[in-house]
Amino acid sequence: MHTSSDKAEILSLLKKYRAGEATPEEAARIREWFDSFEELQDDPAFTDAANDAALEALERIFHPKVKVRVLPRILKVAAVFILVCTSVLFIYKQLHQPPAPITYALLQAGKAERKKITLPDGSIVTINANTQLRIPSDFGVRDRVLELTGEAVFDVAQHIAKPFIVRSGNLQTVVLGTSFNVKAYPGEKDVEIAVLTGKVRIEKKAATQTTVLSAGLTKDQVLTYNKEHDSLNIGTGKSNEIAAWQNNVFYFEQASIPEIAAVLERQYNIHITLTGQARHNCKYTLQLKNETVENAMRLLSQLSGITYQINHNEIKINTASCE
Repeated sequence: MHTSSDKAEILSLLKKYRAGEATPEEAARIREWFDSFEELQDDPAFTDAANDAALEALERIFHPKVKVRVLPRILKVAAVFILVCTSVLFIYKQLHQPPAPITYALLQAGKAERKKITLPDGSIVTINANTQLRIPSDFGVRDRVLELTGEAVFDVAQHIAKPFIVRSGNLQTVVLGTSFNVKAYPGEKDVEIAVLTGKVRIEKKAATQTTVLSAGLTKDQVLTYNKEHDSLNIGTGKSNEIAAWQNNVFYFEQASIPEIAAVLERQYNIHITLTGQARHNCKYTLQLKNETVENAMRLLSQLSGITYQINHNEIKINTASCE
């Protein structure tokens, strides 16, 4: 039997549950109670009783009677029970409504472009040329998940209860508060994740399971995942060089001509055609700092021995003479 004190306790628990302040035990009681009403809400007798109670309340408000009749205690308890049950059903339906569909905002940078955005949680993202960042409409509600195609630097605001997750293909980088660089271009065989500050966890997602590739990647460590061979390597790098592209500075370490050409295409919005058969496995270490495309090609030619032709936004490179 439900008394007024029972009603007060029930309503108090419902308020705490709705506000997310209920203890695990209290939340379990509420869920168990909701489950007990799942069949009851479709019972015609119960629905009719709730409707009759509502009509009687309206009748008393709009057509009050002079004669006052004291209801027996059992009827008072029954009225309280119906009112509480009706309230529970209303809240139950509200909590079990299908969630609103998730939509996405798309931040894009074309060739020779870079863009920076401050997310609702205060995190700052700088995306490199030829990059897309998908931001869901529920970002920050339960967690902070982004989808990256291309390259970006993330300076993450700390929020212990809401991990920050960047998905790049079947890899995802999970952090609480740190900064890191993710490079995941579709046409390249490798995905590179480098930590600038703090610590991150790298995971690989499959249809039925998630594998941890690195439980704690720290400052100046670089994880390279080869998509073709499903292999990974963890090495070291210099954080000031890894994310230097934000300031139009590019470091190449033992990079091939095709790898250098891919970066130049993105950063200068040009098209490069490679011709000739290289006689050696030519790889180079160089730095380009705020260079024009003409200066960049001249430096590369002096270093490698390649020849090239520039025609507006088209460059042809002959790699046969690389050294």
